[in-house]
Amino acid sequence: MIKFKKLISIILVLAVLFSVAACGESEKDNGEVSSVVSEVTSAEVSSEEEEIKPVYFDTDIWKAVPLVTKEMLDRGISGGEGCQAVLYVTFAPDGKTVLMGTDVGGIYKSTDAGDSWYPCSIGMESAGGTGMAFDPKNQERVICIGSNSGVHHGNGVYLSTDTGETWDYVYKSDAKNYRNAKNQVAFDETSYDETLKGCMTIYWSREKVNDDDARSLIYRSDSGGTKWEILYDSGKYANGYIFVNAKTGAVATGNSNGVHISDDKGETFNTVIEHEVLALDYVNTRPNNLYATILNKTTNRYQLAISTNFGRHWNYIDLNMAFPCYLRVSPVNPDRMVLMDDTISKSGQYPGYVYSTVDGGMNWTRANRDSTNSSVPANSDNVKFAWSPTNEKTVLASWCFMTKSTDGGVNFKWSNNGYNGICPGDKTNFNVNNSDYIYYASQDYNGAFSTDGGVSWKYMKWDGKGWGGWTYGGYVINKNTVVTGVADQMFGPIKLWITYDGGNTFQSLGIDIYGSRIGCGVIGSDKIAFFGEYRTEDGGYTWERMRNCAGVYTVDYSGSGALFGKNGSDIVVSTDTGKTWTTILSAHGLSDLAYNYKTHELFVCSGTDKNSLNYNVYSVQLDENFKANGNLKLVDIGYNGTNNVCVDPNNPDIMYAGCNSNTYFNVKSTWRSLDAGKTWTCLTRCKDDGRTGPDGGKKVVCMRVNAKTSELFVFSGCRGVWKIAPPPNEYYT
Repeated sequence: MIKFKKLISIILVLAVLFSVAACGESEKDNGEVSSVVSEVTSAEVSSEEEEIKPVYFDTDIWKAVPLVTKEMLDRGISGGEGCQAVLYVTFAPDGKTVLMGTDVGGIYKSTDAGDSWYPCSIGMESAGGTGMAFDPKNQERVICIGSNSGVHHGNGVYLSTDTGETWDYVYKSDAKNYRNAKNQVAFDETSYDETLKGCMTIYWSREKVNDDDARSLIYRSDSGGTKWEILYDSGKYANGYIFVNAKTGAVATGNSNGVHISDDKGETFNTVIEHEVLALDYVNTRPNNLYATILNKTTNRYQLAISTNFGRHWNYIDLNMAFPCYLRVSPVNPDRMVLMDDTISKSGQYPGYVYSTVDGGMNWTRANRDSTNSSVPANSDNVKFAWSPTNEKTVLASWCFMTKSTDGGVNFKWSNNGYNGICPGDKTNFNVNNSDYIYYASQDYNGAFSTDGGVSWKYMKWDGKGWGGWTYGGYVINKNTVVTGVADQMFGPIKLWITYDGGNTFQSLGIDIYGSRIGCGVIGSDKIAFFGEYRTEDGGYTWERMRNCAGVYTVDYSGSGALFGKNGSDIVVSTDTGKTWTTILSAHGLSDLAYNYKTHELFVCSGTDKNSLNYNVYSVQLDENFKANGNLKLVDIGYNGTNNVCVDPNNPDIMYAGCNSNTYFNVKSTWRSLDAGKTWTCLTRCKDDGRTGPDGGKKVVCMRVNAKTSELFVFSGCRGVWKIAPPPNEYYT
């Protein structure tokens, strides 16, 4: 690794002070932390000094790193693996803008009618979103309901006034919405206000988290979404679909109790269908029409129910399907409809089928899916739809990944460019001798590896599964040999697996891994590698358990040969290629390590496993023998939750810290220091921070710098892989 000369002088612009906040004294962890103190490494600044604002370079633009194959690139496909459950998709009135919400992977937007996507979750504290609804009179105004994998205080109602680019949290609640795919938000077009330039009245049908959830009610805003009131007598009519008649303002809801109509803004309701509603839909081009799929209690048959007078009278068509749901009707031509026959929910078995009709539901055609451009297995999933409001033959479907039909729902083609949502499985490292080599472990989709620095990837079907191949950690030993940990179930124990032929065949080595789920190597050797507590010195053919080391996190990139790892609560070092290990000091809950060979500082992420927001970065000075000179000192980033850290091998004074939290979606996720940890700038886009470009680098599971390019790679929880360019060349003088 090339060493670079030290910077000639300290540049004032590096003294970035951003969101400086006292982190407080760190937890002592019942003696398991060795003399951890809260002494801050950054220099104190006089209160009289002018605050220096964060510095953003022209290169500080996030770029997606989709797991695209070389074959896809050769066909001009930029790629996007998707992989998170899509809850809701909807078009804006212009027929070009589309919003798509996921369970825990954020919000995505398209401006080309679903041909390509980019994330747009800026300002959202929830991990995902559903029920998005554009104001029919002003599409710049959008309502979205926050989603997460459980009841979460960051969920609730979000309002955007810039067509979904950024969001304001306007009604806080601890809702769930994990797999809530219903149309739960509706604007009243009759309430248009010229001053607001939008509709004043909006409804939200809140989901029921459990049978005793008394907050599953209908909520109404008469202020354009900024303030909300609860309709307390509406429990029987909530937890379902909701629509508003564009001409009269009457409200229609559909749930397991039936279809219900209100003529007084949701104050009272009249039940017009008493059968269980699987789906309800409405289009404002036929303002008096309602469409529903139901389970008829009398005949015990599934039916399509259509009303042309807003629920007063219904016509029924029998559906010879297992569980017809997710019905959506074309606003251009309501005789065109699509739905999913959800055999998954009915029987617990795959697959589900998609059907379309051109004659109002009398006859249905089973759809085809073209997954040619998908880099991951084409699995089945609950399919959600969105019809174009300007073209009767254009309909989108979230069929495992986003697809698009231009023939009215008969054929759907992969249309997932930019939707990067694959979930990483723990930590990884670039090959320490050739950073073109890197492995991406995936919690749900097996994983992939790259031999060109992340430009293209090869999917790794380790244990033969499509969805549900859980791999955690990994390392590319050479272009043919890749190692990872494979689990039989999500978050389960792992065994050591390996491929010796570049991912064509795979085998389990029968070794249980109990240590850290991370792999690493030794500078100068293409044979020695590590995974968890095991070490190989013959390129992965034989493995031996190490003593006093349960995982190697990083190396001294200056070439000294030092390796840094953990053993329980101990930080350990080796100077003989991992044969023996010596304890430096202890740090409870150690999650990551990075070494600055210029300042001889070891940076440590430490905290409590109970809450990832309790993690912070600490530093300790090491002597020439890699022994600690003193205790760990808190590095004041100005933000809690930093459980990832790395340095640029080409200039270790350039370092990064990352935040990851499952209990609170941490919007200030990625941080950078240009002065060895003294001052920090947030690289993640936040609302009104002046930054531009895609919404990348969030919810950091792992972060590492490519030594060849100095690009930072961020492996984001349920948000795919992102990278950001290095700072300008003068920082590598």
